[in-house]
Amino acid sequence: MKKLLALALVIVLALGFSACGKQKTLELTSVTIYLPDQVAIDAGGYGFAARQVEMHMPNLVSLQAMQLVSHLAASGALPEGCAVLSFDEENATLDMNEAFAQALGRAGTLGETLLLGCLVNTMLDFFGLQSITVTAQGEVLQTGHETYSDPLGFYGN
Repeated sequence: MKKLLALALVIVLALGFSACGKQKTLELTSVTIYLPDQVAIDAGGYGFAARQVEMHMPNLVSLQAMQLVSHLAASGALPEGCAVLSFDEENATLDMNEAFAQALGRAGTLGETLLLGCLVNTMLDFFGLQSITVTAQGEVLQTGHETYSDPLGFYGN
C-alpha cells in the first residue's frame, strides 16, 4: 500500500509539473518532520521527535503540502491512505481526506494527539505558520474526545 501511495504521489507530481507545458523543477530542501517520540510514549507520556530530512520539494505550495503528508505517512506518523485534499497557505487551512478523519476517530486520546501533532507541527514548521485549521472533506474534525474547530498551534512535548 505504501508503494501504491508513493506511486500515486509521483504521478500527481509529474502531472502537476507538466501542466501548461511549463517545466517545474524540484528543489532539494532540508525539511523538519515530526514523528511520535517512542521513548516518551514508552514512559507513559507523549512527545514528538523532530527529524531533518532532505526532500525534493516542488515549487507549488499545494504540492509541497501533499509531499509533506506523503512523507509523514511513509514514515508511519500518519496511517496509509491519509492525503491532502487542499491547502491554503494564506488562510492557514489544510483539508485532509476521509481516511485521515477515520484514522483520527479510531486513534484514542493519545493517538489523536500524536496524529495531529505530527501533522500540525510539520506543516507549521515548514510553512512558517503560527497556527493552522485542519478539516477533513471540508468538515470540522470531530472525534469522541474532541471537536477541532479552532486553529491548532504547535504541539509541545
